Amino acid sequence: MNTNASKSFIKRDLNATKDKKRNFKQIKTLFNLSEKNEFTLDDQTWDDLIMDEVFHEVDRTYSTEGEASLYEMLRNPIMDEEKLKERGKLIDLFKEDLDLTVDLRQILYNMIYDSKNRLIEMLNEFLSVSKLKYYLYSILGILPIVTILAAIIFKEPNFMMILMVNIFVNMYFHNKENDTINVIGLVYLRDLINAAKKLSGIKNHEIKSYTIKMKNLLKELSNIDKSTYLLKVLNSFGGLLEVFSIPFLIEEITYYRISGKLLGEKDKILELYYLVGELDALTSVAIYQINNAEKCSTPKFIKETSLKITEGIHPLLKKPVANSVDISKKGIVLTGTNMSGKSTFLRMISTNILLAQTFNFVLAKGYEGCFLNVVSSISPKDDIVNGKSYYLAEAECILRIIKASENEIPVFCPIDEIFRGTNPLERISSSAEILNYINKRNGICIVATHDRELSDMLKENYDFYYFSEDVDSKVGLKFDYKLKKGISKTRNAIKLLEYIGYPKEIIKNSYKRVERMEGYV
Repeated sequence: MNTNASKSFIKRDLNATKDKKRNFKQIKTLFNLSEKNEFTLDDQTWDDLIMDEVFHEVDRTYSTEGEASLYEMLRNPIMDEEKLKERGKLIDLFKEDLDLTVDLRQILYNMIYDSKNRLIEMLNEFLSVSKLKYYLYSILGILPIVTILAAIIFKEPNFMMILMVNIFVNMYFHNKENDTINVIGLVYLRDLINAAKKLSGIKNHEIKSYTIKMKNLLKELSNIDKSTYLLKVLNSFGGLLEVFSIPFLIEEITYYRISGKLLGEKDKILELYYLVGELDALTSVAIYQINNAEKCSTPKFIKETSLKITEGIHPLLKKPVANSVDISKKGIVLTGTNMSGKSTFLRMISTNILLAQTFNFVLAKGYEGCFLNVVSSISPKDDIVNGKSYYLAEAECILRIIKASENEIPVFCPIDEIFRGTNPLERISSSAEILNYINKRNGICIVATHDRELSDMLKENYDFYYFSEDVDSKVGLKFDYKLKKGISKTRNAIKLLEYIGYPKEIIKNSYKRVERMEGYV
């Protein structure tokens, strides 16, 4: 549990990066329960864009609810400009009104951090309902008190033997129910309710939609609120008081008294969870923007299927090299050798699209484009992927993009090394047809490739850009990471072998072989 924090501490902490270990299996539990749509970022695209690391960079949340909500937002881009502007307006409010932000974050900081997201786990998987057990444990729980009173009134020592048996039986049931009863989940529920009460009491017209919803939900959850109060007390002080609840089966009685109510109010609890989490997530994004103000700008959305990014950068680069891109009717083919910046460029564009469509800001000097559904094929894969050959796995991956290009919202599809590992003739032929097919439909496609042969096949529907580098015997690889117009003409693979110390015989004969092959072609 976090200790109570002062406002001065919260203000100082606005500039701090939350460098903590994050368990994404737990963080994504809310997303797993939430409703998906055709624009929800699929697992392939999320992994391609290394969004776990982007999340780590942007995340300044304090609460479990905030983490889960931030993740859910990033996985679900908004395709409605008005809704997106409303979210952006709230983020701007938190950037400008730091007193409000500090008030909100002080409440969020003082919440219990549920590292295993046990509240969601309890609601989703381990909720057991039994009226019979409730009545049984109620009787067994009150017997110790009755027995003690009887011993005092009747002055009969034998009642103490009955008391010992009763406590032994109750301890047995407590241990037996230990795996079933998720008391910690109930404690976190109580903590969520307490935080929502405090948040809903903040007077600010701009967040009124949140506070009103919270108040209404709290009224509907009032019975659960009262029922969980004793558990909150028992689990205070590091759980030291919990031992006193065992003889009276307080946890078991409380759990089975309200488990049915929890099941019935699951959706309302999740809504309250998300409302609290969303405030944490939006203040987190606001703080990220404050700390990166010189890099951020507001996107402009247009109806025409096009995308223009001016001096865009990727959030994970400590010393980023800015690049610009302007795509409308033609897609882009990127050429250049490995490590020259192609994959990072694809991720830079994709990540900025997602930031624009989730939080209404970009890491660029300018951004103008339509709403885009991001579906990618970037990550390097092994020869065998999930029991399938690399080619079959990638073919299925590309098919996702083709299907997305047939929808109303244009698809943005970054593709890295399409069908590598396949024989060159079939790879180049099928790649050209696929890329032309996507471009003729509702999509913006950028493909990074080593196949310069694609240039003639795609020149009607694609523009050509490249990244380059130099290799010399003293410095080694030198990259400028700047996008250039045209097709890469350089081959540096043999120079690189020479630089790292391959035998001169191999280097010399390799150059001769290249000359013969080029002469043959």
